[in-house]
Amino acid sequence: MNDNAFGGVQGMDVVDNHHPKGFWFIFWGELAERASFYGMKTLLLLYMVQSLHFSDANSSTVVSLFTALCYILPIAGGFIADHYLGKFKTIIYFALPYILGHIILGTFNNQVGLYVALMLLAGGSGSIKPNISTLMGLMYEKEGKTHLMSQAFSWFYMAINIGAFVTTFTLPFIRDRYGYGPAFMAPTILMVVSLGIFFYGKKYYPKEDVRKQQKVAKTPEEKAEEKAALIRLSGLFLLIVFFWSIFDQSPTTLTLFARDYLILDLNVFGASWHIPPDAIQSLNPVLIVILTPLFAWIWSRTDKDETHKLSSPRKMLYGFFLVILCMALMSVAGYIGVNSKVSIMWEVGAYILLTMAELCISVIGLQLAFEEAPDRMKSVITGIWLFTVFLGDMLVAWFARIYTRMNPGSYFGIMTIMIIVVTILFYFIGKRFESKRSAHKAA
Repeated sequence: MNDNAFGGVQGMDVVDNHHPKGFWFIFWGELAERASFYGMKTLLLLYMVQSLHFSDANSSTVVSLFTALCYILPIAGGFIADHYLGKFKTIIYFALPYILGHIILGTFNNQVGLYVALMLLAGGSGSIKPNISTLMGLMYEKEGKTHLMSQAFSWFYMAINIGAFVTTFTLPFIRDRYGYGPAFMAPTILMVVSLGIFFYGKKYYPKEDVRKQQKVAKTPEEKAEEKAALIRLSGLFLLIVFFWSIFDQSPTTLTLFARDYLILDLNVFGASWHIPPDAIQSLNPVLIVILTPLFAWIWSRTDKDETHKLSSPRKMLYGFFLVILCMALMSVAGYIGVNSKVSIMWEVGAYILLTMAELCISVIGLQLAFEEAPDRMKSVITGIWLFTVFLGDMLVAWFARIYTRMNPGSYFGIMTIMIIVVTILFYFIGKRFESKRSAHKAA
């Protein structure tokens, strides 16, 4: 990232490449909040199996349904922010039940405490989620720094994954040494820190007058624009559901596969290490941090070359091809693993492919949702984008139960065939989106 202003030629405007001050409060606040969320989520599956004596199938279903709930509530959070509270107040108000959910999860070691905590956590996380990135995007628009927005979204995504890596890697080791109580305490502290950082940056965020904005009646042109945006995005969003149905198997089927079929006792430089099966999830965020600059460079190069410029759907299509390779690799590992445990490098390779796919689909999709949304629907459209994750996780809940009943090689083979079909459909719908988008811009 380059925060230095480029020097201009005398007589020409100087391009200001300093990011808004408010960005850094959002960056660090989001880092702490995502560290809190993903750390808790990493522990959840084995916590239910080991402490609450859930079966593998039931614990996988609960994790998937909880994740799904976190991604349906953004629609409500976006609506509340766009129509009543504004983005800043929505984030602050819903952070409080979020913190309470963490406290209950780490204190009450029973099923009632689990379900109450998960409802509070889903409500807090889900309602906050669509408003952070939208508030950030509005800040760049109002300060006239839209040329920095792609960079800001990339760094914002890195903040999510730096936070996620720190806790998904460390908390399983803390759990193994000290137990679940202390391990769940860390996410609680991180969420309190996140709230403090975000609140302290209030004076740097764009001012919102939601009530005044909503009192102004929409013109027929604005209504038509909103409808057109929803229609254009609907086909893409529907197919992205299937990406999430693969990606969000990390805390369920991939963790169970690691526990049962991978060699987790390693000898590194003469020292023996046991890798907790749920700690392997930390590969995804650390790979995001490593690979984001590479992908940002690739997109910047293609975007500058008008003859080879890649549209957002084309970038996302490459991601689907990578998911096909990921599932094919896991299918081979599954067939070998039922006879004798396989090297951890099989799942490492799968995570590398899945992370590259995420950088093609998730990052590009988040920015596309913001850019395509009309001004008065930005939080709602972002919420609808996150709703695709909800639908994907509903599929994960079903897939996880299938996984526990069949050969892992056959299971991942089915996933491979499914994503091949989706990729073919995405190619044609992406072309249709591009034509509609061009026609809209021309109009």
